[in-house]
Amino acid sequence: GDLVINLDRHQVIKAGLTVQLTPTEFRLLQVLAENAGRACSHEMLLRRVWGEDYRHCAHYLRLYIGYLRQKLEVDPTQPQHFLTETGVGYRFQP
Repeated sequence: GDLVINLDRHQVIKAGLTVQLTPTEFRLLQVLAENAGRACSHEMLLRRVWGEDYRHCAHYLRLYIGYLRQKLEVDPTQPQHFLTETGVGYRFQP
């Protein structure tokens, strides 16, 4: 589609243009992409991206999912790739 993720090169391309992500944004994207199509719990994402001490800091996750949606979705208000799984977490839909 319009989004290409190269995890080995730490490169993200949207509509043919390279998108700059912060290290934290890229780590979150990487975890979601590695689990593409599967719901990832808030706790799992927080542990894998921020570490064990942050497993209860869901506001970090909401904030960074918002950043990814702003940078990578065609319309961040109608996400097609970064989907909220109510009561669970988030799912990346390639």
